[in-house]
Amino acid sequence: MAEPGQAHRILSGEGLTIERIAPAGLALVSGFGGGDAGKALAGALGCAEPKANRWTETDDHVVASIGAGRWMVSGEGEAAGTLATRLEAALAGQAAVVDLSHGRVVFVLEGPGARVVLAKGCTADLRPSRLGVGAAIVTALGKLAVTILVRADERFEIHVASSYAEHVEEWFAAATREFA
Repeated sequence: MAEPGQAHRILSGEGLTIERIAPAGLALVSGFGGGDAGKALAGALGCAEPKANRWTETDDHVVASIGAGRWMVSGEGEAAGTLATRLEAALAGQAAVVDLSHGRVVFVLEGPGARVVLAKGCTADLRPSRLGVGAAIVTALGKLAVTILVRADERFEIHVASSYAEHVEEWFAAATREFA
């Protein structure tokens, strides 16, 4: 397993690269009903509030809107727990914050084959016209709940519960035989 923030390449072939990354700082923010938690979150991080099922970023953070009143926030270079603690203080009374730093693994799929591989096990419509750059969705991949961020036309971040990371890595190995 890679150290937080470090990538471990699990596949590099023609048309596709897959890396496994242990995120440094990752938090789930759930706003309390009727509040302005999204605006407060954006203000605390110095970014625009992302629209529904979209992500936005600063130099240090990515904020993804992954459901009504729910955001996933990743912090580059922030130690595990630090991001969640900071957000808890900034959003006190407006949202609940859960540290996911040790609870998630990120798989980065990049290259022209990325959509092809995802389509083998993903229930979402992956056409670029429906899931383009800037999208953030919660969906299923190989019967597991995942969060997908479309970071570039051929670059996807797949956030998976760490307890399923080995299974997902094996699933990718089977689904990518044509690219190896």
